[in-house]
Amino acid sequence: MEKRHEIRLGARYMLNGDLIEVVSHYNGRYQLRGVDHKGVIYLPEGEVDKRLRQGFLVPVRSVILNEAEALKMVRLDASEQLKLDNHTFYVRRLHEKFHGSLPRKQTLNELQKLAAERGDPKPPRYTKLYKLMKRYVESGQNIFAILKSSEEKRFRAKRLCAESLDVMHDYIRNHYLKRNGLPAAGVYQLIKAHIEALNEERNLKLEIPSPATVYRAVNAIPAYDVDVARLGKKAAAKKHKFGKSIHCPRRLLARVEADTQEVDLELVDDFGFNIGRPHLTILIDTYTGALIGWCLSMTPPCYEKTASALRHALTEREDGSPAGLPEELVVDNGSEFYNASLLAAAQRLGIVIRFCSEGQPDQKSAIESFFKTLNVQLIHCIDGTTKSNPTAKGDYDSESEATLTLDELRNIFDDWVNNYYHERRHGQRSLPTIEMWKQSIDPISPPKVFSLEDVSFLCMATFRCKINKGRVRYNNLAWTGPSLSHLADIVGPGESVEVLYDRSDLGTAYVHAPGSNDFYPADAVSDYQYGLSMFEHLLVQEKLKEESKKYDEREARQALLRIHKEISNCKKRNQRRKRQQLQDLLARQSTVDFTNEFSPDENYELDSEENTSGLITQETRTETDDFAEDDYATTWMPKRKP
Repeated sequence: MEKRHEIRLGARYMLNGDLIEVVSHYNGRYQLRGVDHKGVIYLPEGEVDKRLRQGFLVPVRSVILNEAEALKMVRLDASEQLKLDNHTFYVRRLHEKFHGSLPRKQTLNELQKLAAERGDPKPPRYTKLYKLMKRYVESGQNIFAILKSSEEKRFRAKRLCAESLDVMHDYIRNHYLKRNGLPAAGVYQLIKAHIEALNEERNLKLEIPSPATVYRAVNAIPAYDVDVARLGKKAAAKKHKFGKSIHCPRRLLARVEADTQEVDLELVDDFGFNIGRPHLTILIDTYTGALIGWCLSMTPPCYEKTASALRHALTEREDGSPAGLPEELVVDNGSEFYNASLLAAAQRLGIVIRFCSEGQPDQKSAIESFFKTLNVQLIHCIDGTTKSNPTAKGDYDSESEATLTLDELRNIFDDWVNNYYHERRHGQRSLPTIEMWKQSIDPISPPKVFSLEDVSFLCMATFRCKINKGRVRYNNLAWTGPSLSHLADIVGPGESVEVLYDRSDLGTAYVHAPGSNDFYPADAVSDYQYGLSMFEHLLVQEKLKEESKKYDEREARQALLRIHKEISNCKKRNQRRKRQQLQDLLARQSTVDFTNEFSPDENYELDSEENTSGLITQETRTETDDFAEDDYATTWMPKRKP
């Protein structure tokens, strides 16, 4: 039967071109971790020989080396070391003489000669030499094989039956290796209770494992696997992380790291009301540790915030503080960096964007170190700090203790960077940051800086619209200016114009006159737009949209319909009432008793020209005077004949 390859813990191999290291062995598989890419790979035992034959798994470290035996050699005292040297002398000389085989008669003769040569009155016996030679040859002439094998006495655990072992491993897998799982002591109680319940129903009792047996089974699980199951993959990777120092070119701006973090500090507005925590975006030169650009605002991480910090890093400054165009910009995979706008801007500027591996913040070690220094030496010492975690914060009320405004924090941060951070040494550097920056400037090729107008394009965007009543509108935003009405006459009715605006500040826009290079400024109609970024505005619009969905206007529409129905009904009732009044009037006219109502006086004689129609007309006019306030109907009566 072919001998299987033995993999030892700590051995290194090349697997599919990647350097890996054997970390642990559990449940029939090996856990391998990449030395460079830091990924975790699981390799079943049965796949080892297959991968070796196919050439996908190649040993890197010598299989002869045995660190355990080397450790024994280091721990040997003087007498044991002398004994080892003596055995090594005989084994090596006999191997040179007989090439691994030891014929008894010749070996004894040669042994006497070697003893005389060495002056050894008690040379080792043939049987001892035979065992030593066998181990020496089988190990590939490894000197460590001559050492006495370890025979440490170990406590042998009591063997459990297969069914008890299955119950134990099943409860460990389902109740220990899971999120919010029980501790080992709690799992043992479940195992014990389960086996006790089984024993009540059977004659052949199962043996209950001891707590030590359960604890040994739990401790045998690789720590990384336990943390993945109980904490999650990201938390486990962070807990078991390792890394080397990042190679940094020894010149200015060859590698610049950028990142955004929420500041551990509560701020207030000008009236003392709490407004929350700001966000800080910074760019750091890894060679000198200098802070070349930053943006501190209430804006959440977005491209506009990144562009503002990059624009600050590229702008020339009167005080000569560090600034310049980076060759390589190292960022993470956040949405504020991983977007088409930043890639397009970097391409125009000639900057190489390098994204870190997901979940590997150590690949931006310089910027992580800066944030730690900032928090410990400044932010966590200001009233209103939230600290880095709830444990460190304790019962401190950050919101009620907050006193700084955003502008005050910006001034403090700028002062701290220029007059404290840049004036000190950091890490293994022998010079202060600002002095190292000045001495590293190449007079032939100094850092490339620009004017503010040259880098304003980083946050610029355009849209087309029509000028309406002296205003241009876009996405619920509006700008106006004295020249827009004049420009509308030039452009003509129904024609659109192009508007240029700054995505990081929506306060001012510029309207382009078609066919010319003229730009007319337009100011925001509302103060809301000043200092507002497009990202913040879109968040506000989304929030308003969500809030509008909470309120159903169906009841309001039903009420409006009911009101109009009531108005219509009232109108119909009034019309019916007027018609009824007219009908009553006509009915009264038709039943008038002219003899009783208009009995003539003794001295009065009726004029022959006066007829009954006149009396009817007079009676009708008298009746309608009572309803003079009614404007809805008019009664036409026959006129009196002349």
